[in-house]
Amino acid sequence: MDDDGAAQQARLLRLAVEDAGIGLGRLWMDYFSLGGDAGTVEVDAYLHECLGLPPFQRDLLAHVANGLLRPGAPRAPYSVDLPGAPRDPGALPD
Repeated sequence: MDDDGAAQQARLLRLAVEDAGIGLGRLWMDYFSLGGDAGTVEVDAYLHECLGLPPFQRDLLAHVANGLLRPGAPRAPYSVDLPGAPRDPGALPD
């Protein structure tokens, strides 16, 4: 994974789902049902920072995880929440 922001997003997502006891199967099934196109092996590799995913797929995983987390649990960040990310989601990077 080349992008530090993507690696940080993956790490924080992994920590959030591990802390909440959300298994890979549940995370992937909900992600896939919302239109995610990465398979379970790819999602697992992403969570362990071995494979990059496009920002939309990363954000879809974060969205799914955040919907499964209990209130008050650490949230999984979206790509726009990461340092150096454009504040306007439609803006082009510098």
